[in-house]
Amino acid sequence: MRDAEWAMESGPSDTTSWLRREWMVMKMNRLILICLCLAVIVCAPANAQSKRADMVSAPAIYARIIQLEDERNLNGDELIGLLKHRSAAVRERAALAIGRIGDKRGANALIAAMREDKDHSVRVMAAFALGEIEDAQAIHPLLDVLNSSKESLVVLARAAEALGKIASIQANNEKLGQATLDTISQSLIKQLSVADAALSADRKLLTSLTITALMRLRNPASVEPLTRQLKSKDAEIRAQAANALARLRQPINSATPALIEALNDSDANVRANAVRALGVSKDARAVEPLIKSLDDRSEQAQANTIRALAAINDKRAVEPIIKLGERLLAQHKARLEETDREKFVRPPTINLLLEIATAIGTLRDRRGLDLLNDIRPSLGEHHPEVEIALGRIEDDNYSMRMRHEAGLFYWRGMVAIAQGLAANQTEHARLTTAPLLEMVDKNAGVGNTPESKMFDARSIPELLRAVVKLKVEGAEGIVRRKLAHQDVIVRATAATLLEDFQNDQNLSALVSAFALAKTDGANDAKLATLTAISKYKSPQAIAAVKSALADQDHLVRRHAVDLLKQMGAGDFSDRIGIVQTGHDKLFYQRVAARLNKKITATIHTDKGQIKLELFPQDAPITVDSFIALARKGYFNNLTFHRVVPNFVIQGGDPRGDGEGGPGYQIRCEINTRPYTRGAVGMALSGKDTGGSQFFITHSPQPHLDGGYTVFGHVTSGMEVVERIARGDLIKRVEIVESSNRP
Repeated sequence: MRDAEWAMESGPSDTTSWLRREWMVMKMNRLILICLCLAVIVCAPANAQSKRADMVSAPAIYARIIQLEDERNLNGDELIGLLKHRSAAVRERAALAIGRIGDKRGANALIAAMREDKDHSVRVMAAFALGEIEDAQAIHPLLDVLNSSKESLVVLARAAEALGKIASIQANNEKLGQATLDTISQSLIKQLSVADAALSADRKLLTSLTITALMRLRNPASVEPLTRQLKSKDAEIRAQAANALARLRQPINSATPALIEALNDSDANVRANAVRALGVSKDARAVEPLIKSLDDRSEQAQANTIRALAAINDKRAVEPIIKLGERLLAQHKARLEETDREKFVRPPTINLLLEIATAIGTLRDRRGLDLLNDIRPSLGEHHPEVEIALGRIEDDNYSMRMRHEAGLFYWRGMVAIAQGLAANQTEHARLTTAPLLEMVDKNAGVGNTPESKMFDARSIPELLRAVVKLKVEGAEGIVRRKLAHQDVIVRATAATLLEDFQNDQNLSALVSAFALAKTDGANDAKLATLTAISKYKSPQAIAAVKSALADQDHLVRRHAVDLLKQMGAGDFSDRIGIVQTGHDKLFYQRVAARLNKKITATIHTDKGQIKLELFPQDAPITVDSFIALARKGYFNNLTFHRVVPNFVIQGGDPRGDGEGGPGYQIRCEINTRPYTRGAVGMALSGKDTGGSQFFITHSPQPHLDGGYTVFGHVTSGMEVVERIARGDLIKRVEIVESSNRP
């Protein structure tokens, strides 16, 4: 190993001049060899090549860093000490690991690295890592860097990103105060480029990450400078500015004229984001321009337009939306009739039809009933969007129909019906929902009868929510009894719903439910039950939450610590400890050995193939898990259970209801790769809760950056991604690993 060689090198012994001369010749030859190697490295086309060389030469160090990161373990000063390592690549990787671990004891070392390290890449990563730790003490050092005229644009960009992350945390807001928050916003605004200037790659990165930071801070002062960026020469910056305006949660009506103008932009992402922002503005001036945008040539822009018109809730939009729906439904029916095969490969119009159903339900206009009742049978199954819309509009007629149709539904249909009944809010809906729940619960999982296959426990959570929302008589008791259900998600749902029914009987039931959940393979019920218990803040509740500090699950311990702080019971952070990963050194060595490989994955779907490149250098554990699951056939015949047009498609859930996983959880591996179009990310229900569910983005989603692990990217097949509808099949996932990169 290179490190061992350098450590063993020593000066000459004081013997004879001949030995000295021989030693000098050897030294000179070695120096020449080193210079030649350095020349090769300097002439290399990319900095990544030298980093890969470091990874090859010091695999043990990288394996150890990955292990500590996976354990969420600084291990005293071991990881922090690597910030002083001779290799810049090692220092950079250690900085990222400290950020991912999130232990605030590493903040000072990262601040020092950001300020003092001589290597540019290390300073960049230290700034990024400070944003991941989210420690308020880093605010002023980051501001110093952001306002520096000597630092590179890339370091400024990562400092801006970190400021946005740290200052958007509510607890940090209270510590910093409004004056400091305003200072941060103004410092960020100063970094925005002049809209009519051509941008270098580094300047574009700074502008992009600054826009995202301002989006996270949600300061009213950001509206005007973000509006100016709608005139940028760079289409990606224009799209990001529109996206930020849509997510500011501040009045943006002053931007309405510029956003309306952006509806004619040549770039589809700009148009789609401008449409979304106009919907958020709820500005009546946008209605007529948005109606014209219903005919946009981009399906992604159309989807956002439908949502925007529904959000503004202007009756002028009803007829145009219905007419678009009628055209799309006619196309859908015609496509289904083309060939037998097409009956099983549903056209992408289904996604827009579901958006239209949602819009009609939001607008609550009975003129849409005929279309909804035509869409319902045409899609071949019950969808929540259609059922909710019918429930909102049809009044008693809807719930009466459901009483007669109940028993005809597969569990997914029952979930949709439960949501429709909850939206119906009639007495008939109340009288219908409780019997449905009882019927499902009685038959779910009993033998091999048609009823047991039809009535599945996966529909119970949505029925429970409907029972509570409809205020069904005896709802509290119905929910409490489900705390003893055999399905972990049913128990988790019941615990969450009981937060609204606080009394001694329910507290006792929750404490008993937490004891029952201790043997669960999944932690959903434990986490939900602890949260419900914490609402009481009584000695019994505090004792119950404290008992979770001894749980074997790192996430449960961490959650208990957070809850005890909220309950005013003290700081037990020292009880979180490290993650017991179950992996040995050989596992981490194997993962580290893959860092230099090119890995591709092909997702075979019933709509075609989606080819991915995976990123083991950026997300080694995530990639390893995905490969292992794919190779054992885990993804075979699972569905894309979630599809949100112009956002994501999501699959990999064995339950099919969005609540399933592989039986283990992996740590987040947040990295600097952005969520561009075609990015592959790991779905989460909170930090470090990744498993088997992954998603692919339809379009850039900068608000996801730094919050979800990017572990791959689509290299071909984006047209397939855009055709995927909810319920489409993943036939299998094929993995190919090449030899080490050159």
